[in-house]
Amino acid sequence: MLQSNSALKSLIDQLWNKFWAGGISNPLTAIEQITYLLFMKRMDDLDQQNIANATFTGELYTSKFEGKWIPLEFRQNKEKKTKKEIQEENKHAIEKETLRWSHFKHMKGEKKLVHV
Repeated sequence: MLQSNSALKSLIDQLWNKFWAGGISNPLTAIEQITYLLFMKRMDDLDQQNIANATFTGELYTSKFEGKWIPLEFRQNKEKKTKKEIQEENKHAIEKETLRWSHFKHMKGEKKLVHV
C-alpha cells in the first residue's frame, strides 16, 4: 500500500524520524503513540461534528471537552471531601478544551508532555 502512495509513505517516514529523534526507537511504542494521536484527532473531529449537528438542529449537546479534568493521581476518591482536598484537586485541574487535538497539535513539545 505504501509503495503505491509516495506522499503517505513520506509523511509516515517524517513521523518516524520525529519519534526516533525524540528517543522512541521501539516500533511498538511508535505505533502506540501514532494510534493515540489518531484517536485524539478522531475524538475531536466527532465532538466538533456533534456540536455542529446540535447547533443546526437546536438540540442540547454537552461537549466531551467542556469543563475541567483532574488527573487520576490527584483525585480524592471520597464521597465527602474537605475544603482542602477540593482545593488540592482543583490545583491540578486541566481545562478539557486544551485536550482537543485542534488545540493540542499547536502546543510545544514540552507543554504536550505535561498534558499526557
